[in-house]
Amino acid sequence: MREVETLFLEIKILDDGAIRARRKDGKRLTDEDRAEARQVADSLPGINVDDVFRVFPGAKVISKR
Repeated sequence: MREVETLFLEIKILDDGAIRARRKDGKRLTDEDRAEARQVADSLPGINVDDVFRVFPGAKVISKR
């Protein structure tokens, strides 16, 4: 799970790809808020080490030296 914050939103991208967002001021999400959450989630890098370990549980990180 990844967590991102903007000025007004707290956004969580769950492991299954679902996006959870909420306003910091407690008000209901507007269509603009939903669009911003989608845009932020889409702008994040696609894969990280945690994703690789989840998909390939026996994977190991080998450094180049």
